[in-house]
Amino acid sequence: MDTSAGKEGVDARAGGGPRHSLSAWLDRPITLRLLSLAAVLTIWQLVGVRMPLQTSYPSAIIQAAYETMASDVLPAFVDTATGFAVGYLIAVVLGVPIGLLMARSRIVELALKPYVFALNATPRIAFIPLLILWLGLTFEMRVAVVVMSGIFPIMVNTYLGAKEVDRELLDTGLAFDASRHQMLKTIVFPASLPYTFAGLRIGMGRSLIGIIVAEIESSVIGVGHLIDYNAQTLQIAEMFVPIIMLGVFSILFTAMLVRFERWATMPWLRRRKATA
Repeated sequence: MDTSAGKEGVDARAGGGPRHSLSAWLDRPITLRLLSLAAVLTIWQLVGVRMPLQTSYPSAIIQAAYETMASDVLPAFVDTATGFAVGYLIAVVLGVPIGLLMARSRIVELALKPYVFALNATPRIAFIPLLILWLGLTFEMRVAVVVMSGIFPIMVNTYLGAKEVDRELLDTGLAFDASRHQMLKTIVFPASLPYTFAGLRIGMGRSLIGIIVAEIESSVIGVGHLIDYNAQTLQIAEMFVPIIMLGVFSILFTAMLVRFERWATMPWLRRRKATA
């Protein structure tokens, strides 16, 4: 008796047929994201064609990108990205050590904590007129806005992470007669890294917002100025091009930070790749 046909029927009823394959394909995150994107673009196109001065629409934005990318958008994006990169690097280089120092030194904590937490809660846009007055409409002003926007979340999160280190880990270091430098290097800093990377992500978002607002407020070169100019002249499709580029840049930069965080906080993954 041939049982192959019966087995195939059982396999199909057990979920091995086309329906199971379609369900598995739809359950993949990348599939859901692509379907969601396609739905949003379709709705946006249909609505935007009827209201071009309010929302524009994807096909017009693509045409605008083709016409303005090389002449306007890329030069403005390079200016903004340069100021952001310099300011964010300064914020990281200063913010992480100051946060660790606040957590490890009682004197520094008492001296700086009220100011750091107060400035962290203050809207950064409030500092822009003052920075324009001090530095003028210069590249240094935009860098200063990025530093002011990003450094305080980095300091606060690093400080909180270093203060939350497991007491048993610190007692183990003391039991082995570790110096303050060794405690900081081998226990406190590694244990605070998840908090520090959270601060880096928050600081990145605030820094990018800060430099765009500074460029809009001061009407200098950069993506913010380009967005403001296109909005004032009702070039809505052209306005969306740099906005979308900023969104893509934010996603890629955040993904890079997440990958670096995994590399820094999960060393067993590095060893697994090395032995693979």
